[in-house]
Amino acid sequence: MTVRQKWMMILGSAAVLVILASISLYTVKADQYAVITSFGRPGAIRLDPGLYFKWPTPFSIVNRFDRRLQLYQTALIEYLTGDKKNLIIQTYVCWRIQDPLLFFQTTRDIPTANQKLDDILCSYVASTLGDNQMNQIISAEPGQVVLEDIVKKIQTDTDQRAQSFGIRVEMVDISRLALPEDNARSVYRRMIAERSAIANEYRAIGQQKAAEIRAQADREKSEILSAAYKEAEIIRGEGDAMAARIYGSSYSKAPEFFKFVRTLEADKKILDDKSMVILSSESDLLQVLKTGSGK
Repeated sequence: MTVRQKWMMILGSAAVLVILASISLYTVKADQYAVITSFGRPGAIRLDPGLYFKWPTPFSIVNRFDRRLQLYQTALIEYLTGDKKNLIIQTYVCWRIQDPLLFFQTTRDIPTANQKLDDILCSYVASTLGDNQMNQIISAEPGQVVLEDIVKKIQTDTDQRAQSFGIRVEMVDISRLALPEDNARSVYRRMIAERSAIANEYRAIGQQKAAEIRAQADREKSEILSAAYKEAEIIRGEGDAMAARIYGSSYSKAPEFFKFVRTLEADKKILDDKSMVILSSESDLLQVLKTGSGK
């Protein structure tokens, strides 16, 4: 065998090895699961990323599935509540593959899984809303609304059902909630009536408080005026008594002078430049006016 033939044989063997490696080795990425099937029947399950060996195709086929979180949103659908009111709701679900083998056996691909979840989710939304009243979903009173509990129940029921397909539901929530036009008008009227009743109640309470405050202010005003009047009368009485004592003391010390001063004070009060007075000749006032002194 010549050297050339040896090299040709080596190169041919290398090529065969490369081809065998390309059809027998495969990789699983960090965001993937892999299910290996032999003639359609599942075999090895690859949950971790890495390089693996399999029998060449078509003896073994690698079925890869996305292990990342998936998001699916339903269409806008009209539902009926327990009190026969219509609601238009759009929901979404976040899910991931939990059991690759079960997912492969029951679903095979993401679009089929989304369709199954759509049927499950819409079914549970309809049944759960049918067990609740409209005012438990939309209300002006926050204490009446139990929408969060409703959504949690829908998520729990959906997750339990989806596990039979190898799917784990991470989250369910409402992305849009609307009312048909007739229901919207009815809800708005009810909300307006509720708000008006609350406003009237607050207004009545305010008026009652205002009346109480005014009554208290009037009582305090009367008490203050009464106390002030009493104190003023006491001060006036004390002043009158003091004045009487002063007058009495002054009169006892100089009766003639006191009488003269009193006469002048009386003249000052009753006479001016236009006054006309008729007096008796014996009047002290006349004597003062004539001579500047009385008897």
